[in-house]
Amino acid sequence: MKRIYIIIGIGVLLLASCGRRQEAKSIIKDFMKANVEDYSKVDYLEFYDIDSTRNISDSLIQVMHGRTPAHFRRDISYQKRDGKTLWLLRTRYLMDKDTCSATFYIDKELTGVVAFKEN
Repeated sequence: MKRIYIIIGIGVLLLASCGRRQEAKSIIKDFMKANVEDYSKVDYLEFYDIDSTRNISDSLIQVMHGRTPAHFRRDISYQKRDGKTLWLLRTRYLMDKDTCSATFYIDKELTGVVAFKEN
């Protein structure tokens, strides 16, 4: 009987994680659509697993805001941080035939991008 509960618990966790990942992917795509200079040149290759972190300080977020990659607009509007925990999702994409990799940090409630960095 314990095995059934464990299997059901694992299944629920996997489904919840998939839902978060899909929502985060959508947020990233919307963010890039709004902030990449020529979005028509973007082709997504891969989105990795979503994870959480508590190790990103406000000062590090400010540094990431100042290091905007060349193909992004300079006047990006970011989501405000609403707690210590952030979701992170890494992605690889093509930008005008160049392979790019970035990590996006999303607020805990999955409402928007707080910061991102090119890898």
